[in-house]
Amino acid sequence: DKVLYEPNLVGYEIFNARLSLEVNKTGAFDFKIYPTHPRYNQVNKLVSVIEVYQRGVLLFRGRPLDEVIDFDNGKTIYCEGDLAYLIDSIQRPYEYTGGVRAYLEMLIFRHNEQVEPAKQFTVGTVTVTDPNDYIIRADSQYLSTWEIIQAKLVKYLGGYIVYRHSDGINYIDYLEDSTYQSDQVIQLGDNILDLVKSQKGSEIVTALIPTGATITED
Repeated sequence: DKVLYEPNLVGYEIFNARLSLEVNKTGAFDFKIYPTHPRYNQVNKLVSVIEVYQRGVLLFRGRPLDEVIDFDNGKTIYCEGDLAYLIDSIQRPYEYTGGVRAYLEMLIFRHNEQVEPAKQFTVGTVTVTDPNDYIIRADSQYLSTWEIIQAKLVKYLGGYIVYRHSDGINYIDYLEDSTYQSDQVIQLGDNILDLVKSQKGSEIVTALIPTGATITED
């Protein structure tokens, strides 16, 4: 609840602010502040909570992860979204059979047992389903909860892991399709900032040699 940036307040400037939001990613936000900023020494790595709003709508909520201080003591702070809390817990070996929602609830329950209340989640809306509403999952690699969700749910069933924060509660939704729709038209020369096409020579081969099992006579 402390102001970090306010265009109408002298001294509360941030520089080079950049927000990156992608589907099924934790999200990222980075910015630079100087020693003259009142909050210069109040942004604590892995502890502080950074929120980014646009027209009163919460776009990003996360924690400072890294910082780089340059020659002029300008401090660039790199933040990761609240979904990154799921990296802080691991999933011990398990075997599971049942529905999609119950599986996600099991993973989140295990996550919540390992972290403090501020990093805990509540499973919200789940619209992704399996044709039989019956999945079989197992793992013995001690992966993080985030890795398990990506590998055991998103990879096989698709859908979108969506974070939302309401009334002090961190909700995690698993949606078959996005609930957001934009009417903005993407048009070259108007709102496309950059367009890049790249080709990599490392993906070109001059010969492909298939290998397989040895053929034996019966």
